[in-house]
Amino acid sequence: MPDLLLALDHAARCLPTVKAAILIESAMNQRKLTRPQLVQLLEGLPQKLRIPLSRVRSDAQSGTETAVRWWLEERCVRVRSQVQLAPRVRVDLLVGTNWVIECDSRRFHDDPAQYREDRRRDLALASRGYRVTRLTWEQVFLQWESTERMLRAMLRRREHRQVLRA
Repeated sequence: MPDLLLALDHAARCLPTVKAAILIESAMNQRKLTRPQLVQLLEGLPQKLRIPLSRVRSDAQSGTETAVRWWLEERCVRVRSQVQLAPRVRVDLLVGTNWVIECDSRRFHDDPAQYREDRRRDLALASRGYRVTRLTWEQVFLQWESTERMLRAMLRRREHRQVLRA
């Protein structure tokens, strides 16, 4: 099996930046890549790759989350990852002040108990003024053109910048 750093170096050089970021963030989240190893990886890359990849984080819990966050960041939209908004309610992405984007996969969200928990969380968030959008892996990676068009329409309305009222 190839060395992880070598594989990630090749990914950074050969794949689109966001796809390399997905691999790097996944390795970091799974604790297979340490911060010093990330620094070593980035130092070995040309500046045109090193600068954008310096945005990688270790808290992204899925490639879908990374892809959506990077898309928003590239549009200079304020987005935060893994934000605790209420007791027992941590969200994948908080866009602006009040738009929550959850990046769901069948693996974790098709279970009946998880489905109920997701709806409990959505209701708790809605009661506090948050708007929740759930995106599937398929919407992000297989139907991106359509998904992107809808996300752009939502951003144009600027509702994600409204002040929450208690």
